[in-house]
Amino acid sequence: MNFRTLLISFLGALVISGSASAAVLVSSTGSPANVVTDYSTPSLVSFDLDLENFSSTRLNFVIEEGDLLGPLSLNALVRNLSGMGIDHFTFALQGVTFAAAGSVTPAFGTVAGVGFTSNLATIDFRTPEFAEFQFGNPFGTVGKSDWVLNTANLRAGDQFSITASVPEPSTITLMLAMLIAGSLALKRRDDR
Repeated sequence: MNFRTLLISFLGALVISGSASAAVLVSSTGSPANVVTDYSTPSLVSFDLDLENFSSTRLNFVIEEGDLLGPLSLNALVRNLSGMGIDHFTFALQGVTFAAAGSVTPAFGTVAGVGFTSNLATIDFRTPEFAEFQFGNPFGTVGKSDWVLNTANLRAGDQFSITASVPEPSTITLMLAMLIAGSLALKRRDDR
């Protein structure tokens, strides 16, 4: 093989590898004690979140062409390094929506319930999680599945964010009170 053929092959490989890029984590905001490690690949948003404290952490991504070739999967490993148990956890989306729910697997706690709307996934633990939990299937475990994000109206270059948070008990109480008040108002309206 001559040098010219080798050079053309090398440049072709660079072009092909450059076109298969993944959702790019451009920034994360929140407590500097909470560390994010990104493992995203084309068609997969994947990260580890190490929580030293329970302040919200927002991860900002940019969509690349490789993410639009099929479903965009989401998984995360959330490690609780705070020393306190997690009773509730949420992932809120902005700029993208959930298309399908996936697995939630705690290390030691037990899950009481998992819910999701188009832009919010909520996890309630029956017994607090003191170690870590898997959101989706970051380890490729048989019988577990990733969450799926809807990319139908997105183009390469569009941005989206994922905000991970441990709601404070007062926030949960307020949300519950708002849900009850809203359902009572609907019931009154239907009774008329």
